[in-house]
Amino acid sequence: MERKISVLGLGWWGSKIARVLAAQESVGPESIIGVDPLASRREEAEKTLGFATVDDPRRVLDDEDITAVVVATPPPSHFGLVQAALAAGKHVLVTKPPTSTLDELEILVREADMRRVVFMMDSTFVYSDPVHKIRELLDAGAVPDIRFVQSLRYGNDLRFHHVGRLRDTMLANGVDVVRDLVFHDLAVLTHLFPGMRIRPTAVHKANTLAKFTAPEYAGTMCDTAFLRLETDRFPIHIGLSWVLPERRRELLIASGDVQLVYDDLKPEKKISMFRIEDKHEEIVEHGQREPLALVVEHFLDCIKNGKRPMTDGRYMFDVMRLYDAIKEC
Repeated sequence: MERKISVLGLGWWGSKIARVLAAQESVGPESIIGVDPLASRREEAEKTLGFATVDDPRRVLDDEDITAVVVATPPPSHFGLVQAALAAGKHVLVTKPPTSTLDELEILVREADMRRVVFMMDSTFVYSDPVHKIRELLDAGAVPDIRFVQSLRYGNDLRFHHVGRLRDTMLANGVDVVRDLVFHDLAVLTHLFPGMRIRPTAVHKANTLAKFTAPEYAGTMCDTAFLRLETDRFPIHIGLSWVLPERRRELLIASGDVQLVYDDLKPEKKISMFRIEDKHEEIVEHGQREPLALVVEHFLDCIKNGKRPMTDGRYMFDVMRLYDAIKEC
């Protein structure tokens, strides 16, 4: 039987996943069905990517010829759609965060295990070649006796898009900068330091865009946040912002001898190792493949060969526990 895959949600990220799926030799546009309630999105997908679309997810969830589903809808809808897809025996790739609560996640993981289907989270940075290389370096002891880790995710959204973009999206829907961005950092840290107990100790927030925030969220929102986390070996600092003037996507892992720097904004050669004593900087070679393509390829490989995904239920639990602890901090 020909494999068919449905993409639920054809917004900004869902359309990107659909594009990558359509480019896969084992899939192609003819094997994809997109789902979105907005006619404009469906028309755009049909025109630019060449696959069929429908407006109701029940039409694909009830279709036995569809073996896998990508859930790229708004997060509050994830639990219901993923649960329905798993119950129908379909493999599922879900965007972050997979659910709103750990209890919901436990239900989904149990359902996936019972059905013996793939349930995987799209952690795009985790699948990227540079992060794979950093994990390889850490496993080989290239950065011994780590003293601290810093992850910065600053975006100059005000200068790129004006305040209207944030006002009409995040600030109107109660999504602050922590909910928007920190999942990326937690996903990478959980992957790079598996099994390590990471716990938040402080979260400092600021909302310079308070007057643009919907009144019902004005007291709880933030556009900039600085998080301190602890492990049994070293502290971790995470900086997040939509409004700081300098755009940065940077990870620093520092020991007394070596500083490993990953700058994701560089077009290539994103990783460097600076040796403190002799002031020598070494560029670390790594692959340049599209991270999202690697996510999709891994999902398809797990389905075909019965493999357990790298970002499976256990991994999701680790990230979600840390995410919940930060929200409570």
